[in-house]
Amino acid sequence: MSRSLNKAFYIIVVVCCLVGLSFPAMAKDYLYVPANNYLFIIDCDTDTVVKTLTFNDYIVGAIPSPDGKRYYMNSWHSIYEVDTQTDQIVDNHEFWSDLNRVTIMPGIAVSADNNFLYMSVSITKKKLNIPRLNVLPPQLVVYDVRKKQVVKNFEIPPTCTALVSPPDDPDNIVLLAQDVFKLNLKNGKLTKMLGVLNPEAGKPGLNALAIWNNWSPGKNGFVSVPAYSAEALFYMLIDKKGNLRMQKGEEVIFAYSSMVSPNSKYIYAVMDEVYKIDIETGKTLGMDPLERGTCYSVAVTSDGKKIYLGPGGPDLSVYDTATMKRLGIIPLKSDGLIASLITK
Repeated sequence: MSRSLNKAFYIIVVVCCLVGLSFPAMAKDYLYVPANNYLFIIDCDTDTVVKTLTFNDYIVGAIPSPDGKRYYMNSWHSIYEVDTQTDQIVDNHEFWSDLNRVTIMPGIAVSADNNFLYMSVSITKKKLNIPRLNVLPPQLVVYDVRKKQVVKNFEIPPTCTALVSPPDDPDNIVLLAQDVFKLNLKNGKLTKMLGVLNPEAGKPGLNALAIWNNWSPGKNGFVSVPAYSAEALFYMLIDKKGNLRMQKGEEVIFAYSSMVSPNSKYIYAVMDEVYKIDIETGKTLGMDPLERGTCYSVAVTSDGKKIYLGPGGPDLSVYDTATMKRLGIIPLKSDGLIASLITK
């Protein structure tokens, strides 16, 4: 090879290296699965547990921050903060004390700017040496994560088990309680969005657990909640602007939780079986019984090709969304309630 060709080849190699270095590493999906005393972190390429964090608590709810850099896991009395860049527990925000007994409902939410936690709580206060308890009305608490202090609180309707913080509507938060409300975080004004226990005239009464409130992957994500009437199953869909619509299912199935696909074409729902639902018609497109029994949570990969079902017991089931057939089982050391996908 001539000297000029050698020089040209060298320049091409250098340029290719520089171009490669100028792009970030390709993002990968990881599943964060809090359970009794453990947080399991699963690589979604290999479907294996790649890291396990330990603590001494039972987690009833969890949600990533909108930027994916933090993962918040709540027990009944405190919230664990996980740095997802280092995969370490970096803080434990305590809210329970002998004189100020605060119980946190499972479905917490995070503000669009990642700075605040929203919690539905019940509070019981007492004074030293006085045998009397002061039970406050249910509260929505706004907690500044960095300052570690409550900056606002609002009285809210009872039995609010989950909150939804729409990223494109940061001044409001959706309360999933006996009915569905929108709460203005500036003035505390409540607006009823949907009757659940108290339906509007001509509408059916509904029943929904509403503690699983993870956003689906994708630019136009949704929070999806199964809601039952006496005769039908509906999917309550809340978009990133805080708008709510209901999609009636073709058949009455049993589902604890559901999640929308990244392309917003399908709903995946799970309890003792897994279902694939057309989001526009409610038609069932596929289903499969779960080999390991009841599961509580469902998570979808960012490319929409796989779903993870569970936990319920000490494992997760992995499914191909195209065929709705099981790909495998991921064993865990303990059981939990929720799984959350984070792409990083």
